[in-house]
Amino acid sequence: MEIHWLYRWPLWVDGVAFLALLLIALELGFRVGLRRHRTELGDARKTVRGDVTLGSMLALLGLLLAFTYAFSLSRADMRKEAVIREANAIGTAFLRANLAAEPGRSELRQGLLGYARTRLVNEDVYAEALRAAVQRSLEAQSQLWPAMERALREDVPGPIQALLVQAVNDVLDAQTIRIAAVNDRIPGEVLALLLLVASASLAVAAHNAGLNGSISRWRMDTFAVILTALMLVIVDFDRGQHGLIQVSLQPLAVVIEDLENQIGEVRPLPNNGQEPNQA
Repeated sequence: MEIHWLYRWPLWVDGVAFLALLLIALELGFRVGLRRHRTELGDARKTVRGDVTLGSMLALLGLLLAFTYAFSLSRADMRKEAVIREANAIGTAFLRANLAAEPGRSELRQGLLGYARTRLVNEDVYAEALRAAVQRSLEAQSQLWPAMERALREDVPGPIQALLVQAVNDVLDAQTIRIAAVNDRIPGEVLALLLLVASASLAVAAHNAGLNGSISRWRMDTFAVILTALMLVIVDFDRGQHGLIQVSLQPLAVVIEDLENQIGEVRPLPNNGQEPNQA
């Protein structure tokens, strides 16, 4: 189940939606429990059975939160690693291009620099924007292999040819890895299950309070706010550059700056000199 619409909203909108869902479940559970308290005079055995159910549901909720958090955190680390891997691959290929002879060397170096610039784009969860960014990268990427072939037509020793081919191939592979990392998000079914269990746990807890005839509003509301904050952190890990937890593209920006200095061609980075966003 695709949940790209969830990432299009500002983070605070997600938080309000999550919190509203939890508070509605809490209020409904309390109202049902309070009605039973008034009609059945609060049978103590029902409360005991409800406590057992609540304990089981809270244990299940804890497991889901732990596993989902670990999943989203590992994906965020994978995105950081993909950026570093791509920056290293481009830098290595550029250095090895210096081993080729002119005029192929300059063409390949310019091609690598142009391709690197296409990787500094504003990541967007909208499918059409992401496709446009990938298309620009593919167009620049399509020029790398022919440029490498022309550079190797000169009198280049076999070992150097092998090193250069491997380096350019690593650059091409790094893009695929990074695109896969960007698109690897929490499955919608997992997030829906987490919201369901959280809402049901609050409803059961409020129902138990209703059976007893009273509820501590601030305690239950605080619990709902804490659950909302945890779920927002989980979602924020998947938002790339549009949330509070962001994957820095500084390693790639530093490599591009170094390539420009070596070639002697300097251009302003995207976003008016601000740190670029992930693609």
